Amino acid sequence: MKYIFIIILTFLKIEIAFANEKIAFIDLNFIINNSVAGTSINTFINNLSKEKNNYFKVIENKIKKDENELISKKNIIEESIYNKKVNEIKIRINDYKLERQKFNKNLNEKKIKYNNLLLEKLNPIISNYVEQNSITVVLPKKMIIIGKKDLDITKQILEMLDKSIKKINFNE
Repeated sequence: MKYIFIIILTFLKIEIAFANEKIAFIDLNFIINNSVAGTSINTFINNLSKEKNNYFKVIENKIKKDENELISKKNIIEESIYNKKVNEIKIRINDYKLERQKFNKNLNEKKIKYNNLLLEKLNPIISNYVEQNSITVVLPKKMIIIGKKDLDITKQILEMLDKSIKKINFNE
């Protein structure tokens, strides 16, 4: 009977799993949002957004003012001139919308670019930490339902990232 069991195990190539594998998890969103480099990226993007939004508000107010002016003159001016000015305002509104969409797309591309740059610099830090601490698997925190807090390596990685990267170059 023993021989049959051994032969079956050999044919099926069953390997016994050992539970001494070291697993950890990390919250990348927390690191991106709370690291020195990550907060500088967020500040840079927010400042760009605020500046441009102020510019857009000025344009929007100018268009509204011109539109209200035209509406108040509707009965005074000729219909052909009125229609011409209405078309001009529609063109300005479309140009405004296109410029705003282009800016938002450009802003999102910059945010993705700088976050990817940060992640590229973060990857070797995580790799070194995993190697030094003999960790077999690192899982993203959003994939974990429940786990021991001592398996969370987010704070250690955040500290290492803050020590190694103080600033992101936004001119690249």
